[in-house]
This record gives sequence, structure tokens and C-alpha cells, in this order.
Amino acid sequence: MNIRILLSLVIIITAIYCSPGKKTAGATDVGSTVATDSVARRNTDLGSSFETAVMIKETTESAGVPAEYKWIREHYSGYKVVRQSLMEHKKTYFDVITIQLSDGKTTDVYFNISRFFK
Repeated sequence: MNIRILLSLVIIITAIYCSPGKKTAGATDVGSTVATDSVARRNTDLGSSFETAVMIKETTESAGVPAEYKWIREHYSGYKVVRQSLMEHKKTYFDVITIQLSDGKTTDVYFNISRFFK
């Protein structure tokens, strides 16, 4: 339980101090995860479930958490973080970050964090 609280605090602090980045078209390297053009990415299921979770390939929490938020910034403009949850699914750990979109709708973004969270 204490690790969940610590991880949540790290994510919240990172979200507060990370300013939205500039969107770029084309392939983007996010924590060693490769994504395609932002319009195409929104039309996929990437990050919408445990099965399609974005794989964070960083090996430390200090690099992995910022990679999650960088990925969100590059895929969702005008978002606001609502909450973050640490979840286990089929013996794998995930961060599930609920964001509110600019139109007021909320969505969950799933990140496989098994490389840095053991």
C-alpha cells in the first residue's frame, strides 16, 4: 500500500511540473515507445485497455513516470489529470491514468509499467 501512495505522489508531482509539450507529426519516441502521427494514434485502441496498454520501456520509476505523461501530452491536447491508479492484471502492473479531455469527457489511459515497477 505504501508503494502505491508513493507512486501516486510521484505521478501527481510530475504532472504538476510537466508543462504540455509541442505536438509533432510523424513517429515519436516516448520512453522508448514508438507512436505514429497524433491523428492516427487517436483512431487506434493504443492505451485504451490492459490488452492495448502503452508499453513504457524505461527501467526506472524516475524515467518511466515522465514518459507516461509525455505520451499523454503528445496524444491528448488540453487534457487534465483526474486520477491515477496502480493496477495489477494477469500478474502485470499497470498505471491507469484517467484524464478529462477538452470536451469534458473522461477516458482511461493504460500503461504497462512492468519494466520499472516490480
